[in-house]
Amino acid sequence: MNFKSLLFVLIFFSNNIWAISPKYSLKTNGNVTDMHYETKYLYVSTDNGSIQVFNIMSKHLLKTYYFPKIKDFTGESIMPKVFSFDKIKDKDILVAVSRGIHGFSNVFFIKNGKYIRIIRDAENKLMIKKIRFISENKVIIGLLSNEIILFDILNKREIYRRQISPYTFSDVVLNKNKTKLITADESGIIHIIDVQSGNTLQNLSGSNVDNVYQVDCKGDVIVCGGQDRRLSVYNLSTHKSYYINSSFLIYCVGLSPSGNYVAYSCDEDNDIQIMNTKTKAKISVLKGHKSTITKILFTAENKLFTGAEEKLVYFWEI
Repeated sequence: MNFKSLLFVLIFFSNNIWAISPKYSLKTNGNVTDMHYETKYLYVSTDNGSIQVFNIMSKHLLKTYYFPKIKDFTGESIMPKVFSFDKIKDKDILVAVSRGIHGFSNVFFIKNGKYIRIIRDAENKLMIKKIRFISENKVIIGLLSNEIILFDILNKREIYRRQISPYTFSDVVLNKNKTKLITADESGIIHIIDVQSGNTLQNLSGSNVDNVYQVDCKGDVIVCGGQDRRLSVYNLSTHKSYYINSSFLIYCVGLSPSGNYVAYSCDEDNDIQIMNTKTKAKISVLKGHKSTITKILFTAENKLFTGAEEKLVYFWEI
């Protein structure tokens, strides 16, 4: 093989060797908004008023939770978008935020198939973007106004409400033992908050300089992606951080269970880049989605589900 032929082969493989296609897909009834994984089950919320439950061993749809229709501005009844949801491990208990009237939100607590509306759109007038369980009877609510609420489900009351910053809210995640919140907003600053008091413990800044779309946390590693096309990585144990530039807005991020690997939406083609958070080595690119990535969910170090603004969930092995 002459030099030119060898050079062509090296360039070809350097551009293509890391491309990975999905192992399989799951068909949903709407665009994917949120996901939750538990043992052999995948829960997927959609913009078509539902949470669908799949058995990932058989790849069959087992169950669908439907939410009440709402009237749009024309008076027509439509299925509400489910913005966010969470589940209690090993129990048939969920909480979900769905679109209500006039841009306000409804929150439903679902226990053993029984629906209880704990927050009403017209009555409470809250614009909720994220919800997560702290315990079976308490949830954290993230408002578009960048206020965080600790909410008592049984008594349907706020335990506290804290204004995090004057900037518009983007995302919130919990650490593993649910003692701390990690929140992001359009300032690019990451806020670490004590769950029980709502007090800010620490602010992380300097890596993102614009709106952070999503944040994730595993162990001592926090990753963020945003409008400034930067993927930021913070290590709380070493107190070090860095960022890398991407070619496009980073709408979605997700960490592996150890925090050693990050997956993030990386370009206009809706590809997903896998990177080692310690070495910054780019390992593979996941190709398949046709629309904006909305959720990246690792189930193991080398396995993950991804959802987008399309009626498909993909499963990958890296």
